[in-house]
Amino acid sequence: MYEEIKSDILKNYAKRGKVINEKSVEKYLNDIKKIQSLLGDKGQVDDLSFLYNINDVRSVIEDMRGRKRDAETGEKVLASSNTKRNYYQSVVSVMDALNDYEAIAYYQKIVNEYNKDYKKKVLEGSSVLTKENEEKLIPYEELLDVVNTIQLDARTVQDNFKNDKTTLIPSEDDMNTFQTYLLLKLYMKHPARNEFGTMLWGTPKQKYLEDKNYAVITDNKQESKLVLNEYKTNGIYDTRIILLDKELKNLFRWWRKLLRLKNVGIVEGSGEELHWGSLSQKPIFYSRFFTIENAEVKEEWFDSPMTSNMLSKYLARFFQKAVGKNISTTAIAKIVISNRNKEDSDNLKKTSNDRGTSVGTLSEVYSQVLPQ
Repeated sequence: MYEEIKSDILKNYAKRGKVINEKSVEKYLNDIKKIQSLLGDKGQVDDLSFLYNINDVRSVIEDMRGRKRDAETGEKVLASSNTKRNYYQSVVSVMDALNDYEAIAYYQKIVNEYNKDYKKKVLEGSSVLTKENEEKLIPYEELLDVVNTIQLDARTVQDNFKNDKTTLIPSEDDMNTFQTYLLLKLYMKHPARNEFGTMLWGTPKQKYLEDKNYAVITDNKQESKLVLNEYKTNGIYDTRIILLDKELKNLFRWWRKLLRLKNVGIVEGSGEELHWGSLSQKPIFYSRFFTIENAEVKEEWFDSPMTSNMLSKYLARFFQKAVGKNISTTAIAKIVISNRNKEDSDNLKKTSNDRGTSVGTLSEVYSQVLPQ
């Protein structure tokens, strides 16, 4: 029955010319299942009639608990307004697909109320420099200075390894310097969330990575791109493609070269040569690098492939040393987007694809008053 409901929703959206992907519908139905569970039925969603008990549905959503717990009592605290709004929106989306306009009107009214309150809070907080922003953000010009400084160090690394026949092996400092520079340039041009952290090396025809994030870096005039399938809002926006300009393409090619150089060496005391082989399907970024002396397994040359959570911490540690603040990937995005919104609002359309969110959300949430 669940599959029938999902199929009906997809068909009805298609009949009306609305574009929606299967993951979005599954997300809506998962939210409906949670509501059904809170009403006492923990079975599979096979009947939507309980959604007509509007007062009961509203009661369980309003009393919904989040993941955070009260420091004193240990009990889960109420879910955020945004979380509750999303559950109401899922109900609206499902009933809209089933053409039940009377019930839609009621639930949509609640969603509109949440939207109105949310925008009011954002506008009240976005016109002044908050204490939180002062602690967690830096001026855009200071961010540029940081990037320009590490650029000099990255170019030194390039100079040291520009000879294609070099037998030198990059140090851990070399690798961290260039990786940090590449990540900063990537976020300055494409302020996404943390999905860059899980990217793999791919090729133009790579169906086996269709549910992963990967980069296609060409050695010719063909376009190089990042393909993002796994990210926070993938149920809404489907696969995102980020085309790389000439500068980023060149930096990725340099990073690929350094990874290969780092992966060919002699294990100290053994005389045995290490080769990693093809980079295909291997992680692009790492949270830490082994030295040759520490390498124990040929195929496990690097210590820790980057994760989404580690990516933000990795850059925050760098900024703590550089400017004395833990600037996260979210903070970088706010700084870059705020500057873009100030200089060129049309540029936000491209940024909305980079980040996988709407232009409205970018303007309301990520556009901030920055420290001077």
